[in-house]
Amino acid sequence: MNLGNAARDPQTLEQVTAAHEAGGRILFRGATVVSMDREVGDFDRGDLLVENGTIAAVGADLSEAAADGQAVVVDATGTVMIPGLVDGHRHCWQSQFRRIIVDIALDEYITVMHRELALAYEPEDSFAGTLLAATGAIDSGITSVLDFAHNARSPEHQNQAVAAWRESGVRAVFGSAVPMFGEWNRAFREDVTRLRSEFFSSDDALMTLRLAVAPKVLPDVAGDLSFTSSTAEFARDLGIGLTLDAVFGPEVGEEIVALEKEGLLGDDLTWIHCNELGGEAWKALAASGGRVVLAATSDEQLGCGGGRPPIQEALDHGMMPALSIDVECSLTTDMFTQMQVTLNTQRMQSFQAEMKDEQTVPERISVKDALAFATIGGAKANGVWDRCGSLTPGKRADLVLIGSDDLNNMPLNNAVATVVLGAETRNVDTVLIDGAPRKWGGELVGVDEARLRQIVTESRDRLLERIGRELRVTADAPRFMELA
Repeated sequence: MNLGNAARDPQTLEQVTAAHEAGGRILFRGATVVSMDREVGDFDRGDLLVENGTIAAVGADLSEAAADGQAVVVDATGTVMIPGLVDGHRHCWQSQFRRIIVDIALDEYITVMHRELALAYEPEDSFAGTLLAATGAIDSGITSVLDFAHNARSPEHQNQAVAAWRESGVRAVFGSAVPMFGEWNRAFREDVTRLRSEFFSSDDALMTLRLAVAPKVLPDVAGDLSFTSSTAEFARDLGIGLTLDAVFGPEVGEEIVALEKEGLLGDDLTWIHCNELGGEAWKALAASGGRVVLAATSDEQLGCGGGRPPIQEALDHGMMPALSIDVECSLTTDMFTQMQVTLNTQRMQSFQAEMKDEQTVPERISVKDALAFATIGGAKANGVWDRCGSLTPGKRADLVLIGSDDLNNMPLNNAVATVVLGAETRNVDTVLIDGAPRKWGGELVGVDEARLRQIVTESRDRLLERIGRELRVTADAPRFMELA
């Protein structure tokens, strides 16, 4: 059955959904394929076969896979096919407050989000923010997200966040974390153990679990849930990885060196931000096999760790970084922006070094490097590299079709540059996660947008009322210009 281009044929989604649910074959034909796998290669015009939710084959011509008439054939002409983008770190509970606090610094973010709003959250608010973040991720071509859920005030708060991920269908990595301030469930370890047993018993399921913690040198809001030998032992006994946020400054760098001497570093650790750590700490991280997640937009806009993302430090130590959204209350929702900012920042620093005739001029990264950070790097940082991050036969079918015939992308002259520098959320035509269609022909699948809008708006309004703040969407005037 050749059902034509996904964006134009109304029967395609129904047929593909039925094939997926039956464990059948779906053959995408005629896309420009960027596999992010050197052995597979890329194809100016190529095919990809999905069978039972798994990538079965990638090649220039897989028409034989449909010769028996049993495969659903999708004409993907006019698109660039890439692996699903991977977000290495986002605080999803905050998403009903998108862009509510901007033009601020990190301390102001902490005051508003963590000292005020976070304390007012009920479980249904955790559900609302998480579901909005998950839906926005799919819409923008992100198929896997590490949710650093640091507002777990009770078991029910955690249950509701998990319920949102389950409803969304995203390949979620749930980073269970205690709140920074206020009252919360002090039996947190017992609850993480419960989550592991109740929701995350399988390590290769669509949703997996990590422990999300902070370095010891940060304000001790989490007791022994900061990263200590006890915390490491707890997570490793559960068989889950650890992700550490707010990793910036020389003090954290000194802690990393001390942790190495204690033998606590390992390849099951992922480190976020990593600003101004110092050379010895970077050597320790690289030697440990751990992963690094950059947060370029939040570093630069909020001033995290001095405001300079450590892109070059990671590269100089042979570490492929991941990219991340961080906080939608102040920043963007999509990964295209993260790729562009990371690319432009590193290249700007290299050009500056060259202009100043510095002794060492860093090699400038390419658009392919930026895409690798947003796919391969993210999948490795989230602990899901065996399932996604590249279009490799045997991996699960997490893939995205980008409209290359769209007005802002045509004519297609460079596939990777079109994805990294040209594409926007509106160009994300099709998203498959675990083989299931989650966006098709530019429309989200199975999402009641009216319900979602009501849920998140009501949650936002309730929370603002609880803390006594009034929403004024035009309140902030530009600082350095007069309004007519």
